[in-house]
Parts: sequence; C-alpha cells; structure tokens
Amino acid sequence: MPSAPEPEPGGAGIPTTLSVPALHAQLPVVRMLTEMVAMHSGCTLDQVSDLKLAVDQICTLLIDAAAPASEITCRFHGGREVFDIEVTATTVRPWRPAPDSLDWRIVELLADTVSASETPSPNGETAESTVKLSIGMPA
Repeated sequence: MPSAPEPEPGGAGIPTTLSVPALHAQLPVVRMLTEMVAMHSGCTLDQVSDLKLAVDQICTLLIDAAAPASEITCRFHGGREVFDIEVTATTVRPWRPAPDSLDWRIVELLADTVSASETPSPNGETAESTVKLSIGMPA
C-alpha cells in the first residue's frame, strides 16, 4: 500500500480539493477555503488577498457558464516555491474567458501565471473548463 506523502512544514505540499455546486451562493465557502489554505501554506497577507480575489473572479466566470446542476472544483497545492490553484467546472459549451475582458485582466494582474483550457465532451454540448493560476511563495 503506498504511503501518504510526507508533509512539508506548515502543511505545504499536500493538495486540498473542494467541490461545491456551481452556484454564486457557494462563493463565500470558496473564498474562505482559499484564504485558509493560502495562509496555512505560508502566503503573505497581500498574496492571500490577491488569491481570494482571483479565485472569486474565476469562480464567478465559470459559474456563469456552468451547466445546470454541475459542480465547481478548486484544487489548491502549496509548495515551497509556488502556490498553485486549479478551478474546474463543466460548462454549457467550450468556454474560455475573453483575453481582453476586464475580468480576465484582473486575474492576470493578481497571479504570476494564469491559463485557461477546455476539453469538449464527446457530444459537444458541454466542456470541462479549467483555469490554472500560480504565485511564487515568499522567500
């Protein structure tokens, strides 16, 4: 039986995943977990605020495009050098934020790296849409 990964100090290195219904009413839960995981991983207060805002913005965009009765999943992974977040939802069609939209530009300003991708379903009616972002950890 494989053993669990050895945790780094402060709990960094162990991914945390949250799945909630793709509803705007769930945004406070997502913001709260983003804050807790980022703080526990050693992010600065400024980074925590930036991450909360970026994740809120990404989740809002994905919820607006989400298929009915679907979920939004946030995966957080804090390492020694980089804190990564991946947000995924099933959207009603292949979706990607407009690169020149204010929403997307805000996210780009708050993170060191950000990317969006989608994988259409075989029937083409929905897609698994994912946004990944990361920030460098403080020295």
